[in-house]
Amino acid sequence: MPRVEVIVNKKSVFFEMADEDKFGELMRRLSTEEGIDVERQVILYDLKEFRMPQYEQGKLVIYDGEQRSVNEDQRLEELKIDGSEPLVCGELQDEWLEEVKWGAFGHTLYEADYLNHREFVIFNGKPK
Repeated sequence: MPRVEVIVNKKSVFFEMADEDKFGELMRRLSTEEGIDVERQVILYDLKEFRMPQYEQGKLVIYDGEQRSVNEDQRLEELKIDGSEPLVCGELQDEWLEEVKWGAFGHTLYEADYLNHREFVIFNGKPK
């Protein structure tokens, strides 16, 4: 039974988690404790960003800075969350898709056929 520490809103919150608990359970308990909706939580751990956005139908999204993977909810043990290091939780404020193009002097020189996903997240915001 790991004791997981989550740093959120300038304070540490501790949760006693069972070995079979999944990441989504941790997010739901954090939502109950701090009032941040699960779909607005952005959790950082082990150089990765964890989210469960509504548009992914409750699946766990893991982004390591290069690759984004969408998985079914995973057990904390599978994600190597054992309570040895704290997790940090921020609140998503906004997200959008941005066109990729380069140019100068009002002329577009290159326009990509893909969009960049951007997020605006606040960590250590004012407690509610």
